Parts: sequence; C-alpha cells; structure tokens
Amino acid sequence: MSAIRHLSLFFFFFFSVRAAALERKPNILLIVADDLGYGELGCQGYHTDIRTPHIDRIAEQGIRFTNGYATGPYCSPSRAGLLTGRYQQRFGHEFNPGPHLDGRPAMGLALEERTIGDLLRAQGYATGWFGKSHLGYAPEYHPLARGFDSFYGFFGASHSYRESGQGLDGIFRNREPAGDPGYLTDAIAREAADFITKRQDRPWFVYLPFNAVHAPLEVLRSHEKRYESIVDPRRRRFAALLSALDDAVGEVLGRVRELGQEENTLVLFTSDNGGPTLVTTSSNGPLKGYKGQLSEGGIRVPFLIQWKGRLPSGAVDHRPVSQLDFLPTALAAAGARPANAGNLDGTNLLPYLTDVGKGDPHQALFWRYGRQIAVRSGDWKLVASSHDGVPLGEGIATTRRARLYNLALDVGETVDLSEVEHARARQLAALWESWNLGLAEPSWPPGGQIRIRPAKPSPGGPWKGGDRLRPGDSPEVAGRSFELAAMVEAGVEDRGVIAAQGGRYHGYSLHVKDGKPVFSLRRFGILSEVASPEALQAGTNRIRVIVERDELRLVVNGRITGQVRSEGGVAGSPTEGLSIGEDWGSAVGRYATPHPFSGRVRKVALRFP
Repeated sequence: MSAIRHLSLFFFFFFSVRAAALERKPNILLIVADDLGYGELGCQGYHTDIRTPHIDRIAEQGIRFTNGYATGPYCSPSRAGLLTGRYQQRFGHEFNPGPHLDGRPAMGLALEERTIGDLLRAQGYATGWFGKSHLGYAPEYHPLARGFDSFYGFFGASHSYRESGQGLDGIFRNREPAGDPGYLTDAIAREAADFITKRQDRPWFVYLPFNAVHAPLEVLRSHEKRYESIVDPRRRRFAALLSALDDAVGEVLGRVRELGQEENTLVLFTSDNGGPTLVTTSSNGPLKGYKGQLSEGGIRVPFLIQWKGRLPSGAVDHRPVSQLDFLPTALAAAGARPANAGNLDGTNLLPYLTDVGKGDPHQALFWRYGRQIAVRSGDWKLVASSHDGVPLGEGIATTRRARLYNLALDVGETVDLSEVEHARARQLAALWESWNLGLAEPSWPPGGQIRIRPAKPSPGGPWKGGDRLRPGDSPEVAGRSFELAAMVEAGVEDRGVIAAQGGRYHGYSLHVKDGKPVFSLRRFGILSEVASPEALQAGTNRIRVIVERDELRLVVNGRITGQVRSEGGVAGSPTEGLSIGEDWGSAVGRYATPHPFSGRVRKVALRFP
C-alpha cells in the first residue's frame, strides 16, 4: 500500500473520530458539596489554611461565579430546586422533610415534578446518582424512580462517614443495602468513577451530592495529619473533611481525564447552602449569617462551571446566578428543550458565558423560608432574615420587617438603606409579593415534624411514655450539666428509646440495646456513648445518667455500670423536642428512628444541679 494511501486512511480515520466526538452529546457532571461555606475553597480567596487543589482546578479551567445562589438556606429544599429547575416553594417543598418514621405520611420531592435525571435520560443519557438524597424515603421517591439508572448512597439528611447504618438509614446500592462503605466520601467517589468507566461508550449524567462537609466531624487520621498545625480540634477535623472531599472530587475528575473525556464533559460544582459555622467552623467568608438564614451567608455559595474548549478558562463572573440554572444549562448543552420549558425558573447560562456583554441572566432572584423572605435585583437585596430577629419556623412571610442592602457596596449586609431608599425598598417588596402569589403552602412543617398535641410543658418532668414536647417547651440543656432519671418496666432483651431530645447535631438519648441501657450524646455531630455491660432486670428498673462537663456516668438500680470521659455536654440547643418512649426526631444514637421502647416507661425526669 502506498504512503499516500496510508496517509489518506489516517486522515479519514482521524476526522471520522473527530466528527463523532463533536456529534456526541457532552457528558454532564453535577457535584454538590454539603454545608460548604462560601469562603472555604482556595479559589474563593478568603482562607488559606485548607488546601483544595482539585476543586480549585475547576475554577482555573472554567468560570467562577462570585454571586452564585442556592434557592434555600437548607439541604432538602435547595436540592429540590436544583434538580427541577423550579423554585421548590411552587410545589410545597419549603422545609426539610423529617426522618423515616412509622405512621408518618410520606414526604419527598413532589411526584409531579420532572427531575434533571428524567429529562436527560429521555435524551439517551446514562444517569447515575451517588451520595445523599434527602428527598424522601418512600419507594416512589427513590432515585431509581426519579430518572436515574443507578444509585449509591443514603436517603436521610446526614450520615456517619464510618458506619453503614441500619434499615432505611443505611447505605444502599440501587434498592439493596450496600454494606460497609469504608470511609463514605471515598466510597461515593469510587462508585461514581466506576459508573463513568462502565458508561464511557454513551453520554452520561452523574449527579454527585457528597455528604461532606456536613457534620458529624468523623475523619480519617491520614487526612487529619495534613493539618496538625491547626490548633483548634474542631477546625482541624473540618479541614480533614474538606480535604477528603477535595481528594474525592479529584478522583472523579481524574477518571474523566484518563478516559479522554474532559473536553466533552460539562462540570458543575456548588454547595447546597451556606456553612453552619457554629457547628462545623465552615466559613462563609465576608458574608453575614449562616445555614438556615436568608442573609447572604445562608444562600450565597461556591458556584463553578467548566467545559474545556467550549467555555472561557480562568474567568470570574460577578452576575447573580442560581442553582435553578443548572437544569436548563445542562439540557441546552445536551441539545434538548424540555416540554415544560415555560414552567422553569432557571435560565440557560451558555449564551451568557460565551458572550459576556449579553446582560444579566435574571431580572430578580427570590427566596421564602418560613417567615424569612428575600429578593435580589441587580446589586440590591431586600431581606427579612432570622439573623436580624425574624422568627424561625412556620408563620406568614411578610416584607414588613425587611431590610435593604446594596451588596455591591456592602456585601456583609451591615447598613440598612430601607429608609434612605424607600422607593427602591417598596419596588423590591412589590416584586417579592407578586412572586409569592404563585407559591404553594408548605407540604409539611419545619423539620418534617408531624403536628402533635404535646404534653403539658414542665421544666423537668416528670413525663411518661408517649409524651412529646415541642423544642421550645423542652428543657434547655445546652452548655449545662444535668441528670436524667427514668423508671421503666423491662423484660428479657428489651430494646428501644426511653427518652430522646435533639438529633444528629446536638442532643441526647437514653435507649436500650439487647436488654442493656445505653446513653448517647451528640456534640457538634460527634457521638459519645456510655453503655452498661449488664442487662436490665425483669420488672422495675431505675436508671440515672449524669452529664457533667468532662464525664458521662450511667447508674442502673443504684450501681454505676458505666462511665466515660467526654469533651463536654450538649453544646447547642437541640432543634428537636423531647420525646418519651421513642425518638420522634433524627436518631441521636446508633438506631433507626422511631425505635419505640418494647417495655414500659413509667416516669422520666430531668434535673439540673
């Protein structure tokens, strides 16, 4: 065969492959960190104590938005908006749904809403979901029922990084328990990378919602050793959590590069809300407020987009954008237009990213979270935030107590201009009121707590089995030593919760496992436990737990049966009320809620020294 013939075949093959690559729809990788504050990444430029080279590389090779927003200040609502491209308040998903509990109505992402998985799978994409769901426990809310071919992860609000969990609070691969994950951040990355490898012959969409850097601060020693120079132990553990997340992002992006797919992959990176600084130290940089608040610190988040060769590299964009934009942007990259495009609240960002002079993607962005409200238009923001005294929880949202800020001049929201710029404040209030008219009532109350008829509030009891108190009526245990005393009727190998207050962040629980009492305490998400090696006796038992600044003691029928050192008591006010005879909140200990006590709780009291 002649050299010319060889050369002809080479060029034919090269251009055929190149044409096929250009015709193939791009892969889409959507990475969501959990509770990652605005100021933490190296590329944001506010902190240098934690290194995030792999995530920073997305900004170096793409676009970093300085005014990127989540649609809510809490995990589940913002995820509902992100996956549908619609304000979640339009379909009632205003608050976090509660944990899986027997007897509760199902709560989750509204079934009439189509997700980004539904829409991209209809375009021929292989779709995978790896990590946190927090959008419903019932089978109809399972990721496999919401447009995804593969799932590896968990259904709740948070999860241990070291333990697989029990029942519906465990780790699942598709619909089956997955067993021990090892270190969960590593496992999520590994599963996502394997999916990408197996689906490399067709376009794929990977939704990668890590639980890092959400509490609890459970870390690997290898990651913590990187930050031995950080003196504060909580900050050091947070640094290890973020370092593990960065490694995991690097593993997935590295697999994309190894497969030669980097230039044909649209990468989106964000966080579901601002950092809960007081719990984990996750910093929101110069912003005011934290997770759960509509001040900037609760809703302005890291926001990065990369598409090598198609979008600018190393660019910084100051225009306000929203996670609502991810769905229409991904669909446009895939060459698709959804049938419900007119109902989407998000905007396709691609024309704005390739033409910086095109203008702003949004005239205004809106928020409602219980009684808190916010609207941003241009540089101006009208906001009524819990950081400024607006009550949390249920109630009628109103603009009456709203403050006005110019974010271009006052990113920390320190100077209220509502009186000086009265006309502008009224204009923004009118915009918000008009938007609010199109919203639904919340489908469930804050925290997914069922509406209960509580027991009569009492400072220290006594209470009996079945009593439940709202958070505001429950004992204030934060930062205090206390003694919990219970009288129970027990049988052989009883199990279940005797008393519990709080949940995964802050709280305590006295429960029985295999007939033996256990006391669990959460402090900033870290679990401490003291367990009795002896089983309860048949009949009446008296159990006391003494919680002191540096020690937990368990006393059963007059004898100390367990004691452990501790870093302190309950550090913050529990957000879930006291329940007797079962745990009607998120699990404090190692059990699946509500975990009712199989014996009888006759009396529980709580005393302060």
